[in-house]
Amino acid sequence: MAAPVWLGFIFLLDPINARLGGESLLAEWRAGRFDRTINLALSGVLCGLLWEFWNYWAHAKWHYSVPIMEHLKVFEMPVPGYLGFPTFAFECFTMYEFLRRVLHVRGRPIGV
Repeated sequence: MAAPVWLGFIFLLDPINARLGGESLLAEWRAGRFDRTINLALSGVLCGLLWEFWNYWAHAKWHYSVPIMEHLKVFEMPVPGYLGFPTFAFECFTMYEFLRRVLHVRGRPIGV
């Protein structure tokens, strides 16, 4: 059930963002623009690597128990776990844009 949890807000809020006239990943994909998606995915992976690097050296750290490729790890995280970081970046962007629209916050959207 991890995938629905990680993807739920993206699939829920991204169409609402498009409808409210906000930035939408799906609308950009339909227009053939993937630059923001690529940037968010790469930044998610970079943040995940840094996060796990710091976690590895911490005295109080996370220990992961994942049933898939448990012994193939980068720092403390099994390799499939890194797929969650780009998804988390997409989710953060989608939530940020939704709040910008709902709260009528002016300012620049997250750039590319």
